[in-house]
Amino acid sequence: MKKKKKKLSFKEVISSKKALSIIFFLLLILVIVLIILCVFKTKNDKYVSANIVIPVFEENTNFEFSLDAKSLSELNEYIFKIVNYRKNKINKDKIKYQIEVVNNTDSLLEVKIDNQGKNLMTNQQDSIFDEITLSNEEKESIYYYVKLKDIKNLKKDDLIYIRVFN
Repeated sequence: MKKKKKKLSFKEVISSKKALSIIFFLLLILVIVLIILCVFKTKNDKYVSANIVIPVFEENTNFEFSLDAKSLSELNEYIFKIVNYRKNKINKDKIKYQIEVVNNTDSLLEVKIDNQGKNLMTNQQDSIFDEITLSNEEKESIYYYVKLKDIKNLKKDDLIYIRVFN
């Protein structure tokens, strides 16, 4: 026996086409939104926002600041950036600089360059990172990530001192 095909009425055909069109346009909009989010995400991954920028532009630079340990524990990390330029003007000579970090807390402090590699805090109370050189040929930015690990008994007056000098 042959099955008879059911004939759709004109209204049923039009409503099914409308439903398919609506679904198609919703999927198209979803795909466009996802593409935009992916492009935006990849652009943001390359951009790091520093909490403070320190230009080491000339000899005898001395820049000091302190971080409140309680605030740092809430922030999760603090980023400072060392640069060899101001606006579009790059330093004339290669400049060497040092960073001194003093940890006045009972917690472990972690300092990393570009958030990679080993912890630079060899001595947890006071460490100096020696003779890092900034180029004089192109703009250079070096990011330092500061994090508190193994947080213990933070007090209101616990501070972390950072000094950049040459």
